[in-house]
Amino acid sequence: MNSSSAPLEVSFRIRRSRPGIASHFDLFRIAINPDGKVLDGLDAIWATQDHGVMFRRACHHSSCGACAMRINGKERLACITPVAVALQEHDPVVVEPLNNLPIVADLVVDVAGFFARMTASDMVITRRGEDVLPVSVDPLPPKVESVAVHPLEGAASVSRFESCIECGICVSACPSMAADDGFLGPAALAAIHRTRQATGDGEEARRLLALADGEGGVWRCHSSFECSATCPQGVDPAAQIMDLRRQILSLRLKSLGRR
Repeated sequence: MNSSSAPLEVSFRIRRSRPGIASHFDLFRIAINPDGKVLDGLDAIWATQDHGVMFRRACHHSSCGACAMRINGKERLACITPVAVALQEHDPVVVEPLNNLPIVADLVVDVAGFFARMTASDMVITRRGEDVLPVSVDPLPPKVESVAVHPLEGAASVSRFESCIECGICVSACPSMAADDGFLGPAALAAIHRTRQATGDGEEARRLLALADGEGGVWRCHSSFECSATCPQGVDPAAQIMDLRRQILSLRLKSLGRR
């Protein structure tokens, strides 16, 4: 941050919600560093004006997905959204919770249903450590030498679902989720696609494809591609859903050919 710059006066219009109280907006005005992010503004409001404002925060560098919310009507991570940019879009900056997830309070949503859908894929986000230690910016323990890992040729074009930070942004942006609570959703379907790619178990692969072909699967997607457009990590769940459709149709055609 450029601490020598004059503070930027920013108004935040925050949607407030509590059980038994009608949803409404509260207006706050705060001085913030012009290089700051929307999350910095929320932190300052909580610290100096209203301890009751509820929102999630953790890593501050787009790794955890905790601060996902709607800023000026768009799904974003507050920790990487420049407050100056948000202010140019709309004054005051409007901050609301994610769509298509039950609201707990203010900007906090209930993600239990989201994670329940994710578990259907058997996707394992954590994994065993690699055999070699990549170069790290963090201090290494004594006597441990870093070993550079050179990417394979063409690796820059490889996309992996493990980039997903489980923020729920794609679910909020998805019009199919708004219309159908039984829909598995873009994140869960992308996880199914990734797990199917990774598994060497034929029975598990068939189970996953049947799940994708089921009542809440890929055919409930209306192909709006909002999930991919809003994903902060470039996972592109829409492409994974389209590929699952191709796999399902290919198997159906092969089955018809054997009759």
